[in-house]
This record gives sequence, C-alpha cells and structure tokens, in this order.
Amino acid sequence: MTLTQLLEGMDYTLLQGADCPIEELTCDSRKAGPGTAFVAIPGARADGHDFVPAAAALGAAAVVVERPVEAPAGVAVVRVADARLALAHMADRFFGHPAGKLTLIGVTGTKGKTTTTHILLSILEAAGHPTAMVGTVGYFIRGEKVAAALNTTPESLDLHRFFARAVEARCTHLVMEVSSQAMKLRRTAGITFDAAVFLNLSPDHIGGAEHADFDEYRACKAALFRQCRQAVGNVDDENFPVMMAECTAPVTTFGFSPEAQVRGGEVAPLRGKGLLGSRFTVTGYEESVTLGMPGAFNVSDALAAIAVARLLEVPEAAVRRGLETVTVKGRTQIFPHPGDYTVLIDYAHNDVSFASLLSTLKAYDHNRLMVVFGAGGDRPRMRRTDMAREAARYADFAVVTMDNPRTERVEDICADITAGLGGKIPSVEIYDRRQAIFYALDMAQPGDIIALLGKGHEEYIEINGVRSHFSEWEVLEEYFSGRK
Repeated sequence: MTLTQLLEGMDYTLLQGADCPIEELTCDSRKAGPGTAFVAIPGARADGHDFVPAAAALGAAAVVVERPVEAPAGVAVVRVADARLALAHMADRFFGHPAGKLTLIGVTGTKGKTTTTHILLSILEAAGHPTAMVGTVGYFIRGEKVAAALNTTPESLDLHRFFARAVEARCTHLVMEVSSQAMKLRRTAGITFDAAVFLNLSPDHIGGAEHADFDEYRACKAALFRQCRQAVGNVDDENFPVMMAECTAPVTTFGFSPEAQVRGGEVAPLRGKGLLGSRFTVTGYEESVTLGMPGAFNVSDALAAIAVARLLEVPEAAVRRGLETVTVKGRTQIFPHPGDYTVLIDYAHNDVSFASLLSTLKAYDHNRLMVVFGAGGDRPRMRRTDMAREAARYADFAVVTMDNPRTERVEDICADITAGLGGKIPSVEIYDRRQAIFYALDMAQPGDIIALLGKGHEEYIEINGVRSHFSEWEVLEEYFSGRK
C-alpha cells in the first residue's frame, strides 16, 4: 500500500516528499522503521510531534502531523487537521476495513460495561457465533485471552489490528466496551456499530486529563449513538433522553419500568453450592430466567444483553444458556471450594459500587457478611472514607488491608478507612493483603459470605510506581490447596 492510498478520502497536505510504499503504521516512534508511517499524536503526557526526529532516525518513510515539523529530506511529511482522526481512518484502510466484516456491538455506561459484554459473549457463543471481545479484562478471541488491556478501549490502530485478527480467526461477531475517553480521543472514529448499548450514567472520570465536567463526559458517551445502526438504551436511567437525543437509529429500550420494551421483573436471589445468582422475569419469555450472577444491577445488564440478542435474532434457548453459564473475572466472581460458606471477588472500589454490591449480598440468606478491602493511594481521601461508610452500613465484619497504595503509606490509608468505619462494626487492620484474606477465611463460619473487594480482575499491587504480581484468585487457590 502506498502513502496516498492510505490517505485516500482524507483532507491532507503533503508538506514534504512524495508518495511512497507503506509497510507498517504506528503512533509509537520506538516502533518506527523502514517503510513505516508514523502518526504524531498529541497526548496528555507527551506529544508525538516531539518524537518525529526519533521516528525518522529509525527509518520512517513518512510522518503524519498536525503542525509543520523538521524532518530529513527523504521523509514524506503529511499535515492533517486531527492526527487522531487520521490515525483511525488510516488504520481502517491499512488493515482492509476489518470492522465491516464483523457484527459489532459497542457498550457504554459508567457501570456494567464489562459485565454486559461478558454476558453478550456468553450468549453469542451459546448460539454458535464465533465471537471476539475487547474490554477492561482483556482482549479475547473465541474464548481465549490473547492480550491484556492497556485501556478499556484501545487506541484506534490497536483496535483495527485486533479486528483484523478476529476476522482472520473467522469470528463473526465482536463485542466491546466503549469508554468516554475512547470517544473523546477518536479511537472509534469511522466505525459503524451494528448495535450500541447505553447502560447508565453517573459522574466519573472528571478532572485532570479526562473530562472537564459532567456535560463533556455525557456528550462523549452520547457520541457513540451517532455511530450505530441500532441503539439499545436503559429507560430507567435519568440520562437516557439526553443520551438518545441525537441518535437517528431505531432505539430498543430495556429496564424495569413499565414503558421498557424489554422489561424485567420479580428479581429473586438464588443461592446454592458455589452459586449466588438471580432469577427474574422478562417480557416475551413464558418462564423466568436464571442468571448466574447476583443482584438487580447484574439483572439490568442482562436485560441489555437480552435486548441486543433479540435484535440479532438469537434463539431464546441460547440466551438462557448464556445467562446461566456466564462468569466475569473479578465481577461478583464466586470461588469454588469445599467449604460451606461463599467467597467472591469483586472490583467494587467506590462508595456507589460498595453500596450496590453489599446491599445485594445482604439480601441473600447468610450468617455473616465479611468484607476484605483497602483503598487506592494518591486518590481523594473521601473515596476511602465513603467506602468505609457503606461497609459499616451493610457488612458485619471488615478486614482492612492494602489495595494499591502507590506513593502513600498503607498504614495511613488503612487508618483513614478504620476511622471511616466509626466503630460501627468489628474490624481489624492487616496490611499484607494475602494475610488479610487468609485471616478472613480462617474466621469463616457456615453460611458466611466473604467478599474480597477492590482488586477484581487486577493481578498486581502498585507500590511507589512498581507493580508486583498479586492475584486474589491465586491466593484463594493457595489457601484451599493447603486444606485438602
């Protein structure tokens, strides 16, 4: 492919050089080489324009920039108005328009994106559709994790490369989380989703290099619905009308409200050996549905997935199988073990998610609800005290421990959490998270629910800029393997 072919259909100015063969595309100057086109992207911490000399020194054939730069005479220099937008379109062309060869489903919302994409993946696989998935937990092709996730939604170049990989693996469908940052940074520019899903919206990712205010955050989320053939939206969320205001595609609603087209109801908890699930009714199904996950918040995500499945004409039997068997790493994930109590891992790491999860767990028949949690360092202190308040409200015992202290002392973070508990429930501070988990398990009694909160799918602990491997699942395996 030549440079002009790669730029076809775009507005650009050739400032220097001439058309040339392009064998590779990158936005990382370190990956430049002979035959490479380097796109200089302005970022929050670094500006790609500053690395044009480095890319040229490695042999880049062309650079794409937003402003004039100095480059050796043999390097073609192309100027565009928006380098991120250019990268998205160039990546699509470079990989042969792979997005158009897949049935694409994009899911956005403040909470529930990961759960909803996993439920959709489970349903589509149950229906026999080879499916790929992109999201917070990682990138998957036909059930196999092929890459870790650096971002919830990857850079456009990585995204189209993954699309091409999914097509090569003969996937027919792809489900992905679409973050507000991805929309703001043009990572999904030019993509038309076969279905786009709105789950919910609440203030998040505001400040710093993310969003200036809630209005900008909401506008970035809403932009997804200008890029879809069909939309699915949560009619229960107060932001639903705003999110759909500019959507010209047909909209299918879901929720618990009477006006929802895909309406859920009669949510009941199910608890069995190794199971904390839910049972609920849904319009169009004669019999109630079983979901292998607890709580109305997970049922709401399931309703979103059911609505998409109906648009895609997935048989009811496959929908039911997918809902019953779905598991999401680090999201109300039950650890199977021989004991007569329940252990689960969840990513809950703020007061809203604490309240939602713990109130749900409290509704299940249980002896005691025990929580093991900490809080991230270098974050607002209010977050840790707010989580403590919700733990004191719903739990019966708390083991306060390390999360990602970053540059703060874990002792100070735990002290703030203990103060936030206010003596309302018994608690203990154990700074080593492995020992904290062991302590809670040693205390377990029949009928207890032990919730390990905050780490979820993460497999590291960050201290002073260094991430060390830490997996709660592996800690649980270690504990129970020693008790066989």
